[in-house]
This record gives sequence, structure tokens and C-alpha cells, in this order.
Amino acid sequence: MLATGRYYGAFAGNIPFGMGDFFLESSQDNITANAGGGWAPAYQINSQTSRITTVATAGDSIQLPPSAPGLEVLVINHGANYMQVYGNNVEAATIDDQTGSTGVSHMANSMVIYTCATAGKWYSEGLSTGFSPALGMQTLSNAAVTASSGGAQGGGPISALVNMVSAGASGYSVTLPVSVPGLCITIHCITASNTVKVYPNAGGTTTEAINALGANAAITMAATTSAQFCCQTAGQWYTIPRVPS
Repeated sequence: MLATGRYYGAFAGNIPFGMGDFFLESSQDNITANAGGGWAPAYQINSQTSRITTVATAGDSIQLPPSAPGLEVLVINHGANYMQVYGNNVEAATIDDQTGSTGVSHMANSMVIYTCATAGKWYSEGLSTGFSPALGMQTLSNAAVTASSGGAQGGGPISALVNMVSAGASGYSVTLPVSVPGLCITIHCITASNTVKVYPNAGGTTTEAINALGANAAITMAATTSAQFCCQTAGQWYTIPRVPS
């Protein structure tokens, strides 16, 4: 029983918080993500709050507990690399409507809430954003990307918000993800002398475009230039600045 005027997680009548005024949830610390990744062998989370401290290699994996409507779990990745997070393998649960065996990428130094409203389906809050332990600043998912030598649409897939793209020769290519209204992706062409082609994705509307270019046509970024690709309407990207610089 709580003292008069007290509530779970709140107080009334200017009565200070005291012992017993907060929910105490199950937790587990110092978890090691499954080396080598994979869905079935992924480390099984069994607590409301879990902190993963060892992600030795990018893509090492964990899986969420069996789903139940109303269930929420909070997962902290305090490892050195991003980890792959899956729904429960036995029930083939999905996260953010991705194929169960695909899962989602949970970046290093980030905290994500996974919530379930319908059995078998999890949705996330906080993917692709994290924190700087020393500075107290927000961070964004980032990646070093090698442009595809084929120079064609589909090569060098972009899957992070901030991307440092290198190319072995001019005309190599990268491809944006399927457009989603509100999505903004930054690409830096970091090669000293080679251009990079940036294509829209052949999926989605199947006629996706960048600026005033035709459907599925690439925009060419000169060496050592940058641009942000922003989508307001599905199927259409615009760059800032309009000519990468």
C-alpha cells in the first residue's frame, strides 16, 4: 500500500517522492550479443530493460522476448558496433513490418523502445538515433560506403542517415533506399578525384526520381562534394543544395 496522497509514479498534495513511488521493472546488464549474428541463435532478451555491452562485430544479434499486446521492452546498445535485433524466432515475430529474418539495425550507443500492440508484431521508437556518451549530444546512424564498380542502379545500397562514400573510379554508384515522406539522407563523396552516381531506388513507386531528373535516373556528385537527399512525397527526392557542392 502507498501512503495517503501517493500514486504509482506520481505524487499529490506536494508530498515528496519516496520509496515505493516508482515502478521497478526487471532488468539485465552486461549482455553479449550473439557472435556472428543470425536470427535463431540470437541472444534471447528476457527483461523489461536490457543493456548490451558487448557487440564485438557489426551485426551480432539479439532477439526480443515472445510478443504480447501491451508489452514494451527497452534495449540499450552500449557496445562498439551496431547489432541486429529480431523478433522472437519461435513465433516468427516482425519488427517495423520487416521480414522476421531481416530484423532491424540498432546502432551503437543508442536506446530503443520496442512495443507490441498485436501479437507477433513489434514497432520501434528511437532507431537510427543515439547519444554521445561524453558530450550529451544526439548522434545519427552513419556508415562508410563503397560505391559499386558497376555504376548501375541497385549498387552500393545506402542504409544509414549519414554516409561517407568512396569510389575507386569515376561513375561508380550508390542507391538510395525506398523513399518515405520525411526521410532525409546525407551523402558525402569523399574521394579526391572521382565522381559518384546516386540513383533512386527501383522499388517503392518504381518510378522514383531525384530533382527534375527522369524516373530511375542518377544524379552525379562531383568529387569531394556533399548533398542531403530529402523526400516529402513518396517517389520524389530533392537535394540540398540542388547541385551537390
